[in-house]
Amino acid sequence: MREIEIKARVRDQKMLETKLAELGIKLGKPKTHHDVVFCKPGQKDYQKGSIWLRLRTENGKKVIWTLKADTGTKLDSIEHEVEVSNGNELEKMLRLMGNNMYSDLTKTRRKAAIGEVEICLDNVDGLGTYIEVERLVAPDADGDAVRAELWELLAKLGITKADQEELGYDVLLKRAS
Repeated sequence: MREIEIKARVRDQKMLETKLAELGIKLGKPKTHHDVVFCKPGQKDYQKGSIWLRLRTENGKKVIWTLKADTGTKLDSIEHEVEVSNGNELEKMLRLMGNNMYSDLTKTRRKAAIGEVEICLDNVDGLGTYIEVERLVAPDADGDAVRAELWELLAKLGITKADQEELGYDVLLKRAS
């Protein structure tokens, strides 16, 4: 599947949560995500065809391995995920295959859905609070149309294009260090 998302900085979390409630959108319970991202040495951010491998440990227990292949457009990638039973062993395998750790971050996420759109409210250690809205679509979907749909929802939530962040948390954290 192809994941298209829009991410924006949240300036007033209380106001955002009020607007979500007004739209009948209820956020789920907080979950802690520890994300470790790997890539080949020298790989460039958002280079079409580049492969990013993420090990996500959720609440210290569940481990999800994600492969993201960049389409060349920021926050638009082909994505595959699978739950794994042993994240430590998978990390050793990734390193043996020549991958290096790109980033290591922790966030607290609360999720909701409205139709086919997933909404995530994230408090990212060292970065702050963000909202992500995303849809999983067919690889050949019209990305501009999907982004327009996502912006309609964000506008209802009081989020403007001035709040948009076009980089992933891993890239933001890497560039901040």
